Amino acid sequence: MHGTSGRLRTLLFFALAASAAPCTAAEESKEKESDFWWWIHGFEITPGVGLRTLSLDAHSKLNDTQGNLSNNFGAGWLFGSVNIESPSFQFGKSPIGVSVYAYASNVKLDHQFVADPGQDPNGDSNSGSRHDVGTKVTGYYSYLVPALHFRNVASDGTGFKAAIGWGRWVGRFSGDIILTPDNRPAAGLPKTPIDTRVAKNAYLVVLQYKFVNHLQLMMTVGGPKWQDDKFRYQLEETSLILGYTFVL
Repeated sequence: MHGTSGRLRTLLFFALAASAAPCTAAEESKEKESDFWWWIHGFEITPGVGLRTLSLDAHSKLNDTQGNLSNNFGAGWLFGSVNIESPSFQFGKSPIGVSVYAYASNVKLDHQFVADPGQDPNGDSNSGSRHDVGTKVTGYYSYLVPALHFRNVASDGTGFKAAIGWGRWVGRFSGDIILTPDNRPAAGLPKTPIDTRVAKNAYLVVLQYKFVNHLQLMMTVGGPKWQDDKFRYQLEETSLILGYTFVL
């Protein structure tokens, strides 16, 4: 009897060890995977749709002429986007913190600003309208911007976040534009070719409202200034996006 009991205990021991071994291996594998992906936990990816105004301002350095190209105001405002936001780092229990925003997009600018008659072409608040005068610039831009933010999260999980940052904008734009001294381009006037790259630090302002159901309303404003041998440029972006946020 004692021999049989000993054999039963031995068999039970091996059975328990065999059943525990796969669990241990699975747990070790899970721990290794967790160790590898630690850096991406908490990132937010928000695909969405929205409205955007994007303009490229060009001033000739050879003479006193200028032009401003933008997307078509109206149907051209609508666009799809995917925004990436890093986990927020808060300073203790303060609502102040730091986060990083990343974004990239292709662009097509085919409407030029035409100032109303009798205005100072260098004025900051000139009135006018946008017209298709036969010019077009295509390209892309992206940014990676660390930002200081203020965050307020309600008890139900909704939250408001306002951020201002300074970071890297990169892009390339090529096509043509009509440059005039009075910022009044018209179809048939000579076109000036444009082919420029940008890699500059610039500002970004972000306003966000996050709903409890993972929907997010987001507004961004920003853009860099740069120059090459022929022109001084400024890119200006304003967008309003509604999207669904996935938290990794």
